[in-house]
Amino acid sequence: MDSRLPLLTVDTVIFPGLVLPIPVTDVQGRAVIRDLVENGGEMACGALAVRDGYELGERVFRSLYGTGCSATISEIRLDADDDGPVEITLTGNRRFKVAELDGGGDYLVADVEWLDEELGEDPLGAATIAVGRFRKYAEAVSAISRPGLHLGDLPDDPSTLSYLMSAAMTLLTPDRQKLLEATDTTNRLTQLVGFLDSELSAITALPSLPATDLSWSSMSPN
Repeated sequence: MDSRLPLLTVDTVIFPGLVLPIPVTDVQGRAVIRDLVENGGEMACGALAVRDGYELGERVFRSLYGTGCSATISEIRLDADDDGPVEITLTGNRRFKVAELDGGGDYLVADVEWLDEELGEDPLGAATIAVGRFRKYAEAVSAISRPGLHLGDLPDDPSTLSYLMSAAMTLLTPDRQKLLEATDTTNRLTQLVGFLDSELSAITALPSLPATDLSWSSMSPN
């Protein structure tokens, strides 16, 4: 896998395995898609979540998180050369850390360091606890929102499971980013248990969460 990626700046965190439609509204993003189409190779890019930002002319200057996820574009709706928004479907592949940014062209390009998925000390034990909490969370969401939270059978692999549950939860971007940056699978699952406990308490106090319906790739996060 190439260690130099054109970057899309996105308003949510992309996790390995997650399949998600993303609107591309900025000039740089459309330029990324245009060049990928014209080059005719693999439709691969890096997705980095926006921390904050502002517009200056036709360029958007944004503060970005330093860890992101490579992604494959599987579908493009509307023409990237038009001025209007483009919607694409991204499938998350592998986590990376930005080593260096090149902003000299029409869009940001990053030299990246690939992050391996370490299991940690007790991924199976952490997964068992997290799944129990997650089932309670899914039941609580489904009880207050229709059609509720429906993900089908949960995967057995602890790493894939940790990313699926991270993507499924209703969390703010900084919390989702913490899960993406977790040092290992056990650590991510442990963080998830804390978030799930907080969300369950919030639902009990104020049951107003939206429905969630995610598409998921069967691919491995590595």
